[in-house]
Amino acid sequence: MKKITLISFILLTLFSLNSCYVNRTTVGAGPVGKAEAVKYSKTKQMYLLWGLIALGQSNPPAPADCGYQVKSAFNFWDALVSSLTGGIFSMRTVKIMVFKNSPCDPAVQKLERKLDKKRMLDEKRKRKP
Repeated sequence: MKKITLISFILLTLFSLNSCYVNRTTVGAGPVGKAEAVKYSKTKQMYLLWGLIALGQSNPPAPADCGYQVKSAFNFWDALVSSLTGGIFSMRTVKIMVFKNSPCDPAVQKLERKLDKKRMLDEKRKRKP
């Protein structure tokens, strides 16, 4: 019974400390710290043998004309996979973050594409007699 309690306590402690595994790197004039930002893209970086061997290189798409932040985190699902495999296989989530409502915000880009499409349709209608 003591062993089960000890293992449960250790696992609970590991899961509650996942915020210690967050790294943020700002590129250009991108968001700093926990600034108001939105996700631009996301990938997973995978490792073998407790993080000693990286499996490939995660390369999430990043905006060319805006500054951005690279956020690498060890979230709950990553911790779950790592604990189920005993750390032999683990992964981290890598996100590219941009300022909210900036030209690189995916929601703003989607709205601009929609407006461009509407303008093109209006122009075609005007040209037809």
